[in-house]
Amino acid sequence: MNTADITADLRSARDNLLGERHILIHAMAHASRHGLSAKEIARLVTPAFGRDQVLQYLAVVALHDAADKALVEAGLDDFVDVSVTGIDAPREARLNLVADPAETPDFATLPGRIRDALRDFLITLDVSQGYPLGEDYPKGGDERVLAGFVDEVLLDGEPVRLARIEPRA
Repeated sequence: MNTADITADLRSARDNLLGERHILIHAMAHASRHGLSAKEIARLVTPAFGRDQVLQYLAVVALHDAADKALVEAGLDDFVDVSVTGIDAPREARLNLVADPAETPDFATLPGRIRDALRDFLITLDVSQGYPLGEDYPKGGDERVLAGFVDEVLLDGEPVRLARIEPRA
């Protein structure tokens, strides 16, 4: 067997593995959306993925689905894209604006409207993790200042992480 044949075999095996991995990841999300518990899914897919990796991924899928539902109910789904980064770290649900500022008269109000829609589902917008904040990130806990910063990031076309809000007791 020559080097070209060996290389072709390796590429084929890699492509098959990646395709099957993709199918398994989608099957996990599908099973979760149809009522199979995250713990059961994690048990079934081990050793392909670690238990914690699966549980975190499925939590992000659930967050994605809740945010998507909130935005559809608020009539904002045409203006945003909600996505999941995948099963590999950082395993986040993200939102970014897809509306054209020139064709959306109230473009600047979208972040506030999005935040209001998500709040009812105990979800918020966050850039405190995974964003190259540097000196621009406002220090301190003033929610209005932080919200303004998140709005700027969103209006600039950057994705913003979705995070769960802890319900008040």
